[in-house]
Amino acid sequence: MLQARTAVLCADQADHNGLRAWLRGLQSMVAYWAGRYAEAVRYAEAGTSIAASAAGTTSVWLPVSAARGYAALGNSAKALSAIRAAEEAWSRVEPDEVDELGGICTFNQPRTLYYAADALAWLPNEADQAVDFSTRAVNAYANPNDPAWAFGDQAGSHSDLAIARIAARDLEGAVEAVRPVLELPPSQRINGIIHSVQRVHQAITRAGLSVEGRDLLQQIEDFTSTPLKALPR
Repeated sequence: MLQARTAVLCADQADHNGLRAWLRGLQSMVAYWAGRYAEAVRYAEAGTSIAASAAGTTSVWLPVSAARGYAALGNSAKALSAIRAAEEAWSRVEPDEVDELGGICTFNQPRTLYYAADALAWLPNEADQAVDFSTRAVNAYANPNDPAWAFGDQAGSHSDLAIARIAARDLEGAVEAVRPVLELPPSQRINGIIHSVQRVHQAITRAGLSVEGRDLLQQIEDFTSTPLKALPR
């Protein structure tokens, strides 16, 4: 976050709205994975008007980032509204200089699906929509040769599908969805993936499926306890 704040100063010195907006998206993402959901919303909304003038793909990233924060805070109405705003923003996108850098600097359709699925996974009453978006996200990340592919987003999509299926009382389907994530090597068990898998654990216990899901709970606990210990020193 300190590096992002420094980059914001650079963006201000350059007077570049595209970079200003993108950095608000980055700050929102950092805050979200740190569990500071209100802060994640604040950063996303702070960049929204700037992104609208820049017109790049960050104009999609920011509202769907706000959706995740609102959903994590339990605000279903705001989360759903933000998802709709992100989908509508695609019709106005004109790639800018930041998008031309590629990689994480451009926001794509698969990531839109993943972020929406990640938001809906927080909302048990939206289980049907969560299953729909997470299934589409999983399919979007099925090809590792696709330029849009990212193993972290793929793992997050699978975890969100597992959570959605748990909300629908489909434990067997949840096991199938999260299995590829639990097979990741320790070197790929990054912070975001660990958090996503822990949410699957929490969903099982909240749904009262701890007895039926005992084996899966144990696998998740083993997965989340080994990353750092298993890395070469």
